[in-house]
Amino acid sequence: MKKIVPVVIVVLAIMVAFWFDTGGGVAYSVRSTNERGASLLFDTLAHMGYGVNVGRRPLNMSAAANDVYVLIQARAVCSCMATEMRDWVREGGRLIFLCGSHPNTIISRDENLSGRQAGDFWLYRLGRGEIITGRAIPVTNYELMNDFSAGEAIQATISRWNSEREIGNIFFAEYYHGVFMAQTGASQMPLVMRLMILQAIVFAAIGVLHLGKRFGNPLPYYEEVEREENEYVHALARLYMATGKKGDGKDA
Repeated sequence: MKKIVPVVIVVLAIMVAFWFDTGGGVAYSVRSTNERGASLLFDTLAHMGYGVNVGRRPLNMSAAANDVYVLIQARAVCSCMATEMRDWVREGGRLIFLCGSHPNTIISRDENLSGRQAGDFWLYRLGRGEIITGRAIPVTNYELMNDFSAGEAIQATISRWNSEREIGNIFFAEYYHGVFMAQTGASQMPLVMRLMILQAIVFAAIGVLHLGKRFGNPLPYYEEVEREENEYVHALARLYMATGKKGDGKDA
């Protein structure tokens, strides 16, 4: 039992860290609950029934065309990345790209796109998809607590997209905040399946430790020595020889 307790504690610590990770206070991250985080928008959309997820992969043509991607103050988006994003939007993707300045790198001047203002944001039509741009500060936790108009505008746009064509998942692209996912079979499994596998491993470890446990301390093994029937005669003879006394034959 003493060996099982540490295993259970370690597994519980891993699960708690997995479930309650807040992103270490990373600004504009949906895992952060501080003033500069964006968890309030993420959680509100989740409570409203939208299929929101944390995106751990870069946005490119491999993404599903009916998904929605939300990039909030994305780090180091170069022109080649922006080109891939625009190509994905042309195929029907919906992109919400919020950053500190406006206009930004996602809108190419060469395409001469004309957008229309929608509250705090600008809406651009590109191919079969749409792009929303604007500042990232209005969707931070602190700003939304005081004025939820930016969140309402985003929700209204997502609702319209869903009415025009049923959208798939809504990914908040945490990849651009340093949250990566290895391209392995385990990483592509659903969360529920990964948790089930983790629980199976824990129960298997506990079972092995329990079945292999000894009941009490080990006892020393004493091998029994077989005694000879006439060994007392030999012992008596050796005793006589040691004392120098010879037998007179009467004791034989």
